[in-house]
Amino acid sequence: MARPRGFEPDTALAQIKDAFWRRGFDATSMQDIEAATGLKKQSLYRLYGDKRGMYLKALDHYGAHEAAEAAALLAGDGSAKARFERLFTHVVDSAVKDGDRRGCFLCNASIDQAPVNDDTRVSVARLMKAVRDAFDGALAASEPYKSKSAVRKQKAALLLASYFGLRVLVRAGMDEAVLRAAVRQAVAGI
Repeated sequence: MARPRGFEPDTALAQIKDAFWRRGFDATSMQDIEAATGLKKQSLYRLYGDKRGMYLKALDHYGAHEAAEAAALLAGDGSAKARFERLFTHVVDSAVKDGDRRGCFLCNASIDQAPVNDDTRVSVARLMKAVRDAFDGALAASEPYKSKSAVRKQKAALLLASYFGLRVLVRAGMDEAVLRAAVRQAVAGI
């Protein structure tokens, strides 16, 4: 008879994600992951595979939670401008009020691991497409974007760059005034 698990796999995966999110793939050791989860290497390997497997599952967890939360903010009521203002303000509020200066795990993975690992590159591309699609959908809520798909795609690309740039500024520790100014400028042209 198998012994029952003494931990919740999704909670452990969230802790693994946080370790990689804060330090990156190379700077996060298995000892760091053990400390973050309170689990031994053997249990981690059995459940998630090797360190790369853990990283990829953590990236998927980010997509299912944090990226999905961003998409939900964009899918709410209001004009396209109101939707993006809500999302961008949430990013700044999380940094300023909640002290969350981790930035964006997807941005970090794009720079840190996508250029050197094919599996990470595929995961990053899939998640970036999901974010881009959410941006496109939010813009479609208002004219002229509703009826002009070429204009909508261009604006979505600009907002995507602004969003990920804002997440990098958060990680870099920029002060609130700079972050709020970036939000104002990003949504001004919608």
